[in-house]
Amino acid sequence: MNLYDNKKIDFTKEKMFFGEGRNTQRFDVVKYPWLDTSNDKQQGLDWKHDEVPMSQDYIDFNTKMLPQEKFIYTRVLQKLIFLDSLQGRAPFLTFGQIATLPELEGVILTWTYFESCKHSRTYTHNLRNVYNDPSKIFDESFEIQELINIADSISGPYNTFYNYVIDYLYYKQHNLPITNEFMYKIKKQLLLALMNINILEGVRFYSGFGAIWGLTEGQAYVPGTSKNLSLICRDENQHLALTQKLLSYLKNNEDEGFKEVYQDSIEDFYKMFEDAQKEENDWIDYLFSQGSYIGLNAEMSKSYISHIIYKRMKAIGLEPIDKSNVKNPLPWINKYIQMDETEVLAQESSIINYITGGINNQEELDKQKLKNLLD
Repeated sequence: MNLYDNKKIDFTKEKMFFGEGRNTQRFDVVKYPWLDTSNDKQQGLDWKHDEVPMSQDYIDFNTKMLPQEKFIYTRVLQKLIFLDSLQGRAPFLTFGQIATLPELEGVILTWTYFESCKHSRTYTHNLRNVYNDPSKIFDESFEIQELINIADSISGPYNTFYNYVIDYLYYKQHNLPITNEFMYKIKKQLLLALMNINILEGVRFYSGFGAIWGLTEGQAYVPGTSKNLSLICRDENQHLALTQKLLSYLKNNEDEGFKEVYQDSIEDFYKMFEDAQKEENDWIDYLFSQGSYIGLNAEMSKSYISHIIYKRMKAIGLEPIDKSNVKNPLPWINKYIQMDETEVLAQESSIINYITGGINNQEELDKQKLKNLLD
C-alpha cells in the first residue's frame, strides 16, 4: 500500500474502490465526470464559519426566550455537533483510504473539509455567541443518554466499516491473501456505511434544523443561527446528492463489483430507515419534553421527519416505509432550505452565496472581453 505508485494506471478502467493503486491526481480525463462536478459545486459554495452576525441571537437567548426554547436550542446544537464531528473525520478515514479514482478521492477530501472546517467550527461560533462558557455545553453532551443512544446507533455502521478497512489495508501491506468472503463482507459494510450517511445527511439533521428554523419563523428569534444552519443544510444537500449517486452507481454498474452485494443488503437498508425513524421520534419527544413553542411541537416535527424519510427512500429507489406524510406538513421550512436560490450581497444579508456568483460573473466578463477582441 503506497501513497504514490510509479506504475502507469488507466483510471478510466479502474473501479471506484479497491482498485490497482494511486499515482498522479489527474483530472484531464476522468471516469466519472459527475464526481468532479460535485467537487466543483461544493467548493463554489464556500463560506466562512464566523461571517454571520450573532448579536441578535445573544439578546434573544438571554433576554427573550422561554426555558423550553433555550432547552431545544441547546439540545439541537449538541446533536448537530456530534453529527458533523463524525462526518468531519469519517469519510476520508473510511472511504478515502480505499478510493481509487482521483475524482472520487478529491470529492471526499472536499466533503471532509466542509464538515470539519465549516460546520463544526460554526457550531462553536454559535455557542460562543449565546453562552458565556460554551465548554459546559460541549462537556454536558456526554451526560445526555438520549444523545448517546443516537450517537451509538449512527456511529455503529461507520465503526464496523472502519475496522474492515483497517484489516483490508493490513492484508495489502503484508501481502496476505484476501478471500472472496472477506471482500463480500467489506463491500457490504461499505454499502451499509454509505446508506448510514445517506440517512444522516438526509434525515438526521432535519429535526434540529426544523426546530431552530421554527424559532425564527414563529417569533423571529436567533436569526443568525438559522442562517448558519441554512448554509450547513445547503452543504448537506450536496453531500446527500453525492451519496445518492454513489449508491445508484454501485447498485447498477456491473463493473463496480457491488451489484449482488447491494441486492443482498436491501433488507438491511429498510431496517436502517425504520430504526432512524423510531430514534428520531424518540429524540423529538425528548427535545420537546420541556414544552413546545409557537408554530412547532413534537407531533408536527415527527410528521415532517416522516415526510423527509418518504422523500429520501423514493430518491434511492426504495419503497417508503411510511406513506402517511407524502405532502410536506411544514411547507414554510422550504424557504430556509432553498435560501441560496435568492442571491444577494453577503455583506448586506449574511447569506454567503457570492463565490459561485462571483465565478459566474467573472466568466461572463471574460467572454465579453474575448468577444470584443475578436470583433
